[in-house]
This record gives sequence, C-alpha cells and structure tokens, in this order.
Amino acid sequence: MQPVTRLRGMFDIPRESWLRKSTLQDSLTTLISGYGYQFLETPLLEGTELFLRQSGGDLASRMYSFVDAGSHQVSLRPEFTSPIMRHYLENAGELSLPARLQYAGPVFRFDVAHPEGSGQFTQVGAELIGSDSVIADAELVTLAARIPSHAGLEGCCIELADLDVFHSVLSVCRISDRARGFILASVPQLRAGSGAVAEVREKASQLYLRDRSPENQELSAALAGLNDDQARQVVQGFLQWNSTDVRRFGQRDPEQVVDRFLRKLKGSDDAGQLERALELASSLACIRGGPSDAIPAARQVVQGAGASVAPLDRLAELVDILEACPETRGNVTVDFGLARGLAYYNGIVFEVRHPGWDGPLGGGGRYDSLARALGSPADVPALGFAYTLETLLSLSDWQGDTGGGNGPGRNILVSAESSSVCSRAFEIARQLRESGATVKLHVQALGLQQAMQYAAGGEFGQVIYVDSSGEQAAYDVE
Repeated sequence: MQPVTRLRGMFDIPRESWLRKSTLQDSLTTLISGYGYQFLETPLLEGTELFLRQSGGDLASRMYSFVDAGSHQVSLRPEFTSPIMRHYLENAGELSLPARLQYAGPVFRFDVAHPEGSGQFTQVGAELIGSDSVIADAELVTLAARIPSHAGLEGCCIELADLDVFHSVLSVCRISDRARGFILASVPQLRAGSGAVAEVREKASQLYLRDRSPENQELSAALAGLNDDQARQVVQGFLQWNSTDVRRFGQRDPEQVVDRFLRKLKGSDDAGQLERALELASSLACIRGGPSDAIPAARQVVQGAGASVAPLDRLAELVDILEACPETRGNVTVDFGLARGLAYYNGIVFEVRHPGWDGPLGGGGRYDSLARALGSPADVPALGFAYTLETLLSLSDWQGDTGGGNGPGRNILVSAESSSVCSRAFEIARQLRESGATVKLHVQALGLQQAMQYAAGGEFGQVIYVDSSGEQAAYDVE
C-alpha cells in the first residue's frame, strides 16, 4: 500500500518557521493599524459566485471549488478583496466612510507559477473603501511601499499605471465593451510591440470580435437595439424554429450554445475601429520609464488620439505626491504595460518589485465597479493592496519585530487644506506613527471647520491641520 502524502503545494510548517512567519504577520498588521485600518477576518469558505462576478475566467481556473453537503457551489478563499467588499455591502449602514479594513490569512490558488505549482499561502493587505480622491490613492501606495522595508527588504520599486488612461483612449474608437475588455486583457501581450498586434488581431477574429460574416447580417440586424435577455430569447426561438437540436453541440449545454451564437451575431466590432484600438493600446502598453519620460510619452499618444487627458493629469498628480513622500521618492516607474490579472481593476494599478524576485512582491489598485458587480445599486470607490507573506520571508532575514511598531496609542486625524500640501501631511502622519500614535489621514481636502466636524464624529483626540501654505497647527477635539 502506498503511503499517504501531503497534497502538492500544501506544507507542514515547523515551529521555528511558524514563529518567524507569525511574528512578521503580527508586525505588519500592527504597522497597518497605525494608519487606522481595522482588522477583519473573513471566512475561508465562500460561495463560488462571489469570486466570479467580476474576477474573470483566469481566477476561475485556479480556484479550489466543490459542492458542499447542502448542494451549494463553494470555494476556498482565493483572494480577500471580494470578501471584504461583500462584508462592506452587508454592513454599509454601520460603517462610516472612508472605511479602512485590513486582513491577514491563508488563501488558496492553483498556480503553476507558485512554488510546487499551487496551494495555500498567506496574504497580508489593506482596503480603503469610500473615497475616489488622489490622496486616497497616494495613501495606499505609500503604505504598500512601507511593507517590504518593515520586513527588512530594501531596494524595492513601485511600478504604476492607470487603466483609466486606456479607457480614455479606447473610448474614441467606438468599440463594444466586450472588445474593450478583450484589449485590456491583452495588454501584457501588446507591450511586446507592433509585432504582437497581429497575434491579438487573430485572436479577436477567433472570438468573433471583428465584422460579422455576411450570412448572419439579417439576424444581426434583428438583434440591434435589444438587451442581452431579449436577444437571447430571439436566438433561442430561432434555433427552435430552425429545428436545431442544441444538444448535438458536444459537451456544451444549451445556454452555452445560445451565448456563443449570440456573441457571434451581436458582439462583432467594425474592423477598422478595432484595428485602431489595438494600435493605440499597443502604443500605450509599450511606454515604460521614469515619470518625467513616461507621462509625456503617454500624453502624446492620448492627445494624438483626440482622447481626454483628464485621467493622465490625475496620474501625473499622483506621481507628484509620491515623488514628495520619503517612502516612494525616486522609486516610481510608470509602466502602461502593467496588468494585475483580475478583471475588477479600474483606475490606478501598481506592483511592488524587488531585484531578488522575478515576480511582484505585492500589488493592488482601484476597483470602483466591484461593488456593483456584487449587487450594489451603484459603484463604490475602493482600492487596496495585498502581499504574499511567504515571498517576503523568502527574501528577508526577518527574525522578529525590529521595534518602532505602532502599538495602542493616541488617535489623531491629519488633514490637509489642499492636495498640493498633502505630501506635508503624509510626512507629519509618518512621524506621529513612529512615536506610537494611530493616525488617519483624511483623504479629502477640507477646510479646518470641516476637519474638526469630521473628527468630532469619530474616535479622534486631536486634529493636525496643514493649511495651503504648508503650515501645521494642532487642535484638541472636545
């Protein structure tokens, strides 16, 4: 009889390794707590649909899913962002905005790029829900940048992009949402240059994204102006009227046959507009470098396309803030070929990289549309990041807390009058955290009276206010 062995990708952890891992996890969660992020533990097991609503097919193929004893389709948690947003939507009436939540715990993914191909690993991260400001973006990126150095890793850099810049350019091409999603998913391939456009173009043809075939033009015209449910009913009726037995299409069930036929009829785009979109996306995806070079290069593409420059201006404002903060100064690379791999991202996306590791140590971005995908009647602005704890440990010589962490202490609100002085507010907040205080940075630019009113409704004992000239003053909250 063959001996029973552990599953591939699942590891037994000896005591010394466990102590090293747990002390780093505790130290990182304490660091994040110093920014005002409350810890939340979500279930290991969730309904599979939670992770598929807007995560894309790539994640579906990597999840550990099964049917439980109650005939429910469930999955081991593959990531934390969707459960965190699910928790927010279930408890929105009890949470004040912006809501700052953090987490740490095991996730499960089958991933050939991971050591031993798949398995269980530990994520540590934070999510900021309820603000669409550039100051919120800057807070998350600077906090993410502190994680490696806190774990004893130096020499990391931030790679940053903004998907809204792509959306701005693609909006001038008059292509379908499906074609736009396909192009964004193809960005890692398009960054290889003009030679990759032909390969992506061919794949678009295979997915029926290009012009419809002549024999289907009459039926396509009949579907024009119908929503998806109405169009699906028309296709089902046509197949039944045409005496088509959908059961003969191999292993695909009838709904899959109808959906595939519907995409072929209704999802095609004008070949010229699709070609222009591919060329513009490829031009953007190839731009990578320091902000002083990459942003002007992207501006040339955006303006040449006749697209709105507002998203690029916002990205430039974010970069200016990051260049003024000690955590990120001189360590930011703008890379429009960056793609995070989960379909729910919009707006900024970023990765933290180290020269000793091939892939990213961690990363994240903005996902304003995830709430709607999970059942909210409206988008909810949100962004976050996550690190794999085992990766940090494999690169560092962490042996225990190095001191200087944030324990329980004073609760302080730091607020800036305008975004032009928010880097000064960031520096004040950093110094206060190092002294043991828990500091929240207000992510909207406010007047002093508004800041005091906000603080009075929370748990703060003091407000540090930075006016538009950069001068600071402290005010006790009564």
